[in-house]
Amino acid sequence: MKKILKLTMLSAVFLMLAGVFFLIACKEDVKEELQISIQNRTDDVIHVTLFPNEKYLIFPGVFIPSDAGGTGGGRDTEFILDPNDLDGIDWNELIFRSLDLNIRPHMLAIKAFDSIFISTANMVIKFTHENVAGYSENIFSENSIWQFVVRKLDMSTSIARTVKAHQYIFLISEDKIIIE
Repeated sequence: MKKILKLTMLSAVFLMLAGVFFLIACKEDVKEELQISIQNRTDDVIHVTLFPNEKYLIFPGVFIPSDAGGTGGGRDTEFILDPNDLDGIDWNELIFRSLDLNIRPHMLAIKAFDSIFISTANMVIKFTHENVAGYSENIFSENSIWQFVVRKLDMSTSIARTVKAHQYIFLISEDKIIIE
């Protein structure tokens, strides 16, 4: 009888430990990061050319869009961004991300890029650290205006991972374009 009782208690302890390990293993893995994005609020398709800091450049035309080291793959330095509000969805193009949640978006832009050019058939905007041409504010300026949202993104990987994205969005809008 003592042997059966001892065996039952051992089984119960084993099941409780297995349950605890199962709960720990299934705990949601949440990674937080700060992201900077560009959103096209014009009526035209825009062409964006990013000139990344040399340390993020993999080879001409491709860079690492993160300072986290080894996260994600390379990204093209040039892309097309459709006008926003297609089907009521806000389209943002993520241009860089960081695990430093305290960095200001313009400082992350300065860290990541030497300059950014945006163009359509009718205009060209040139953002550099020192100045801007063709737009009323500079993405690299402390006074630049950014929209801020926090999004919880479920990443589909073999290991369940959730990203809590602190996203700053720089808007390219018609009323801020300066045609010279």
